[in-house]
Amino acid sequence: MTRFLTELRRRNVFRVAAGYLVAGWIVMQVVATIGTAAGLPDWTDSLALIILVAGFPVVIFIAWAFELTPEGLKKTEDVEAPSGFKPLGPSDYVLIAAVLVVLGIGGAQLVRGPGGDAGDGTPDMADAVPVPDSPDVSDSSIAVLPFADLSPAGDQQYFSDGIAEEILNVLVRIDGLDVASRTSAFQYRGEDYSIPEIADGLSVRHILEGSVRRDGETVRITAQLIDARDDRHLWSETYDRPLTAGAIFAVQDEIATAIVEALRAFLDETAPAPVIAVEAVTDDVDAYTLYLEARALYLGRRDLDRVMDLLDQAIARDPGFAQAYAIRAGATHLLPDYSETARSREDLNAEARRFAGDALDIDPENATAIAVLANTRAQESRLLGTWADYSDIIAQYTRALDIDPHDGSARNWRGLTYFNMGYLELALADFQACLEQEPRYAPCAENHYDTLYALGRTGEALAAYQESLFAGLVTGEWSNFGMLAHFRKDIAFAHALNQSSVLQRYPRIGEIYDAYLNLDEDHSDLGEDAWRYAASIGNDTNPLVPVLLLAIDPAATNAYPFTQWQPELRAWRQSGSFKNGMRERGILDYWREHGFPLQCRPVGEDDFECE
Repeated sequence: MTRFLTELRRRNVFRVAAGYLVAGWIVMQVVATIGTAAGLPDWTDSLALIILVAGFPVVIFIAWAFELTPEGLKKTEDVEAPSGFKPLGPSDYVLIAAVLVVLGIGGAQLVRGPGGDAGDGTPDMADAVPVPDSPDVSDSSIAVLPFADLSPAGDQQYFSDGIAEEILNVLVRIDGLDVASRTSAFQYRGEDYSIPEIADGLSVRHILEGSVRRDGETVRITAQLIDARDDRHLWSETYDRPLTAGAIFAVQDEIATAIVEALRAFLDETAPAPVIAVEAVTDDVDAYTLYLEARALYLGRRDLDRVMDLLDQAIARDPGFAQAYAIRAGATHLLPDYSETARSREDLNAEARRFAGDALDIDPENATAIAVLANTRAQESRLLGTWADYSDIIAQYTRALDIDPHDGSARNWRGLTYFNMGYLELALADFQACLEQEPRYAPCAENHYDTLYALGRTGEALAAYQESLFAGLVTGEWSNFGMLAHFRKDIAFAHALNQSSVLQRYPRIGEIYDAYLNLDEDHSDLGEDAWRYAASIGNDTNPLVPVLLLAIDPAATNAYPFTQWQPELRAWRQSGSFKNGMRERGILDYWREHGFPLQCRPVGEDDFECE
């Protein structure tokens, strides 16, 4: 074996093999780099590899049988054998280094895979591949991305978003189309993601993208439909129109019609032809512009004071603008929940009901206005202890959802009302449906894990809570204290109590945590002290404080928690305060008419008890 290896070295077989390896690798890199640009077919790199592999034994045979001499190529036997081997020279070291470099780069490429980072299996956005065939991605699925704002001043993003959203609202009503939610699709702004990458993230096959350029009295709207499976354009069009409300609604209608026509092959051919119509909500383009700016803020629950001002301007321009009245009602109703205001909830809700009534006078089927009317009544009953006709409230929510099944606010509000009444399974169904339609709707995400916890499905609740945390869907204003203590999340529990709206700087937070771990013991002294502290910093009326303290001081009077069905509040649910609250709010009347929730039962003719 030693003699054979010595002969291989004498005949320079090792040098030739190493040189061939380096040269072959260089050839493959050149083919891979220029192949696409030169228009070569996809199989070119495979052919090059086959030729190089097939040529390797030929080259090795030539190296064994022949030797390059100053007189030319001669058979090795004819060359006078040297008396000894030459030591390795500079060229040998260069060749060895080249082989090591090739092996290192080639190994790294194998570990990375095409277009990915080493070891993590995550595709690089710049080299994202088309969406593969997958049973989880429907052929009739589509996402509408936010349209780019190409206006000269770059200050019309809300207008561009509004155009895209109106098209989405039409498509979502087409039977057979699977449309990604607005909150999910609108995450993808700018040019940081490829179309296949976005489609993969949203689990859709088709993407609609576009742009809007508003300049003076004209508007240019461009839209294109892309099949992400092969990154192919199915349809595109540019519309140059005068800047009028009628022209804008007509373009939205044309785009939606073109998209449905392009995707007809994936829809049920036996079903009736879909009715496509973009509602012309106003004839005044300036009122429409004000409305779009206000709606963008309202959906994000931001700057509600500005929302109200913008809509007042829109209504002044078009007193028949029903949807402007409806959003104005919603913003007024939600103002104390998302902004600092000196106005009372009763005053704001009365104003909200006036605007909702104005909307319904113009459009009796306005889902937003109907839902707002229902929620003002349910909210006042829940927070202020007023009696309410819950049968009528639930009927109003349901009517709103029958008109617009994709109204996330209405579904969340009905779920909250069901939760407040003790119908936890019905509440959970609403929150789950809400998240299926709008996976990034934070209120539904928070209420979803709260309801799972109240149902005793603690493991699912914690998983949903953690998922919401990492998705950025948990607000700092709300905490499930019981769940944090149940899972011994002491740091998170203490952090929640240190919020300015709860018991900031209270010196006995550690004792409250220990009390939550031993709720069978008497902690009334601690509870009374914490109540006094909350009152001293003006937080005794904050909805979070009763949720926290009634678990350790269930005999406290004049307190009512925002969520009364958590496991930690079982002792409080035996109290007269709880029972009186159910009677005064009209919930007991609803139970008697529609049936008690699973955790409650009637006792005699006038009493009841709940676990």
